[in-house]
Amino acid sequence: MSLRTLARLQRPRRRELKSEPLSREQSVYCEDRGPPFNEVLQLYHPNLDRHGSIVSLRSRRSQRASSLSSESSADQEVVRLPVLKRVPLPKTPYGRSRRLLIPASDNLPLVAISMRADAQFINRQDQFRLTLNSLPNPGVQQHVEDACVVGDIVVLGFNSGPSQVTFLPVTTKAPRRIDSKALPHVSPPRLSGSSGEGVRCLAAMNATAGSVEFFTGGHDRRIFKWSADTQSLEEPTVTKIGAFLDSGVSAMAYRHDDNSLVSSDTKKLYVTDLTRSHTPSPAQFSNYVNQIHVHPQIPHLTLLEVRHLDHQIAMFDRRMGGFDKAPCCTFGYRNANAKFEPSYTKGGMHHTFFARGHHDGTVVLWDFRNVKNIVTKRQSRLTQEVVHTVVADSRVVTFGDSVVTFLNDFLRS
Repeated sequence: MSLRTLARLQRPRRRELKSEPLSREQSVYCEDRGPPFNEVLQLYHPNLDRHGSIVSLRSRRSQRASSLSSESSADQEVVRLPVLKRVPLPKTPYGRSRRLLIPASDNLPLVAISMRADAQFINRQDQFRLTLNSLPNPGVQQHVEDACVVGDIVVLGFNSGPSQVTFLPVTTKAPRRIDSKALPHVSPPRLSGSSGEGVRCLAAMNATAGSVEFFTGGHDRRIFKWSADTQSLEEPTVTKIGAFLDSGVSAMAYRHDDNSLVSSDTKKLYVTDLTRSHTPSPAQFSNYVNQIHVHPQIPHLTLLEVRHLDHQIAMFDRRMGGFDKAPCCTFGYRNANAKFEPSYTKGGMHHTFFARGHHDGTVVLWDFRNVKNIVTKRQSRLTQEVVHTVVADSRVVTFGDSVVTFLNDFLRS
């Protein structure tokens, strides 16, 4: 036998590492001695965990799956939004802020409309501007008096320009404008040289899967009902309402429970029964009526925004009488400059809360559940003026000076 063969036979055979339980002595030796030692130990025994304990192959696989699952859930965790989130919009000449609108579908963005008909879209969940969906003015001189949303279709009303109404369907695709061919509002000859032409205010009525209905009030003192098929918005059906106001229509709101339209010509309030086409004598007001709100859940409640230094909101309960009676309550905020708010300023309702921003940047939230003791629930001061205030997804959102501001905790305290 050769020396090489003899040396090979005398050499101790290497023991193969097998997935077998450790002996008592090995267990004592493999007790937890800290991360560095245990990591080295794992290189020699793959069935040991980082603490020196035996782990079966099935347990190791389940741990890995659990780890991947926890990482995936961490990636999908909703990021906590800041208390106040500002979303600046592009500034344009004559592009004053007009309306901030909320489509009916929760997955669609908010729509900000400027005086020159620029449309910007803001993601309401993550609160950022959708730059690729920006829809600036196409280069046509237009003046937006008012805008509303009917279902998922935004309606723009103009007092000047080639059209009086423009539709803007809000979808997940690229937005587009659809100009209506109808021009029902005709200014009287004595007003033909003034800026008071075309539409002055809008009011949403109803939206179904295939059509939308709304009202337009004009400087010509007339009100029209519009019915449009969603597939042919450029050719709506326009019907005149049997109400002729004493001056231009300043505000409107539809009451769905009794199928009536509440309208104003600044100092008078009209209630038109659309079923009977009848309008009784109007109620007189001492202050200009700029906005009308019918509570969406409690239709017998109507809130008016009027021109007053201290009490800009007047609430009426139809169960206690008509508009010819005193309001149930009045409340408001006195501007720091002691000036009247612009007529375009508009607030928003949410259950028993009313939120309204002001020209000096102050946003106030009132709780009117007790009409004898209206509570100022929250008050905050922004750095820019506020024209329109809405409540979207239980968040107060303001629009003014080309900035959309989300007040994410305004309703939570």
